[in-house]
Amino acid sequence: MLSGVGTAVLWTGVRAAGDLRNGGVPTFLALWSSLCVVYLLTLALQVRFPLRWRVRELVLVALAFRLIALGMEPSLSHDFARYVWEGRVQAAGVNPYLVAPAAEALAPLRDGLFLRVNHPEVPAIYGPLLELLFAALALLPGELAFRLSFVAADLGVVALLARLLARRGRRPGWALAYAWHPLPILEVAGQAHLEVIPILLLLLALELHERQRVRGAALALGAAIAAKYLPVLLVPALLRRSPRPLRTAAWVALPLVLCYLPYVASDPRLGLGLLAGLGAYAERWRFNAGGFALLDGLLLHSGAAAGLVRACAPPLAEGLQSLGVAVELPDYDLGLHQNLLQVPAKLLVGLLVLATLAWRSARRFTWEQSAFAAGALFLLFSPVVHPWYALWIVPLLALRPGRLAWLFLSLALPVSYAVLLGYDGVTPASWQESPWTRAVEYGPFVLLLVGRWALARRAAGDST
Repeated sequence: MLSGVGTAVLWTGVRAAGDLRNGGVPTFLALWSSLCVVYLLTLALQVRFPLRWRVRELVLVALAFRLIALGMEPSLSHDFARYVWEGRVQAAGVNPYLVAPAAEALAPLRDGLFLRVNHPEVPAIYGPLLELLFAALALLPGELAFRLSFVAADLGVVALLARLLARRGRRPGWALAYAWHPLPILEVAGQAHLEVIPILLLLLALELHERQRVRGAALALGAAIAAKYLPVLLVPALLRRSPRPLRTAAWVALPLVLCYLPYVASDPRLGLGLLAGLGAYAERWRFNAGGFALLDGLLLHSGAAAGLVRACAPPLAEGLQSLGVAVELPDYDLGLHQNLLQVPAKLLVGLLVLATLAWRSARRFTWEQSAFAAGALFLLFSPVVHPWYALWIVPLLALRPGRLAWLFLSLALPVSYAVLLGYDGVTPASWQESPWTRAVEYGPFVLLLVGRWALARRAAGDST
């Protein structure tokens, strides 16, 4: 009870801080640290004195915290403005994948919301299911409908976790590990991020799979992929467990095809134009990277990255041209094309992720373990690691306790908001990451991982 009251008071303090970009970051980080301490104490008390929470009670507690956070201004990130903008653009009959917010054709739609849209030169990057959701929500007055839909999905995650835990013979109260976790409260209710939509669909696929509902699990997984593309990594694990893999693959593909059809119909490039925004994101964005930064730095400083680009890029570009794909041949002056130097690291990361998932699949890991591996690899090796990306693993931490390193990382990633301390919101050069933030985030995380590995090795040695 005391921890619940303390958590509510702290969230009220975060809400009262107002616009966190304009000088509020130190206050936010101080309150965030307190929220993390209270959360960890709550988990420790649940271990020592387990309470018999009901699903309804869990949802009500989760709702209480989220209602407080709903009063926050989404100021740590401007992604929410883009969701609303892309919904309004579709209401005007425009395909957001083909027309960037800054395009002159959209000038009549510009208002105060447009000023908050980040990277207006880049068209839509989100999956078609989310774009359809934006279009539907834009028909309702105001912006609150967007946020309420995200919170409703978040509460659905709590309820699904409780059901999954009960089916496995564990107390549903352990869904508290998600319901009370500060990250979904901050990023879903407070900052209005949409990751919870595909995560809910992914958990639904897991729940249906455990009930032997293969078709339903395939449809739910396909819908999750249509929202965000990360769950595509779980398709091989689902097909391996299916008695009819080809039919299951068709059910997975069905939601993706149906969601893309409205947008492909207006694309003169038959769907290739829908990937323009995603391509720009993959090429240009980089922030708070962990393992990717180490790999990229190694390839860059050893000269291997430059050598691979000079050896492989020209014949690849010429081959694409011979196939009729319009590819410009740059002069390969790597001082002018810095983005090319990141390509080898990104390709190696892709191969590493695929190899790891293939190995886990061959070792007969459960689908839930494969889902956690996909989310964990994404956090470790993505060139961009925003705090809300950790939402992909937070629900799975409730299903399998003991992953202390990952629990720490999910609580530590919001330290990266310290980059806003020197950012003026206009000048790109003012966006400067500090080495100490990554040290705080990833240093203890690595130590916890190594410590667990060492204890496991010691236990294995003692058993022999």
